Amino acid sequence: MEIRESSQYVKARAVLLAEYFTQRNWTVAEGKNDSVILYIPSDQICNYSKDELAEIIAESDFHVIETGLRMSSITYVFLHKGKLYDEIVELPTKEFDIYEHH
Repeated sequence: MEIRESSQYVKARAVLLAEYFTQRNWTVAEGKNDSVILYIPSDQICNYSKDELAEIIAESDFHVIETGLRMSSITYVFLHKGKLYDEIVELPTKEFDIYEHH
């Protein structure tokens, strides 16, 4: 698999999520190939189901600002105790990351 830089959207999203996830003491970093790495501290119990992790990511959408950038898929990679815990792929639901206010 070719290693490539993440899209501008994924890079911006990683920065925004890093601030949001400080409340959980999780560290967030931009990865390659449109991934966002979430480090769950070793001293925290980590027994989340895939659905719970997806819900945590979905919940973050209500707390971080829109980027205004063209959306792309994101692979959220969850690490715990230095090992892969789980991955979730989120596909774009619209062309640009702009909230539609009705």
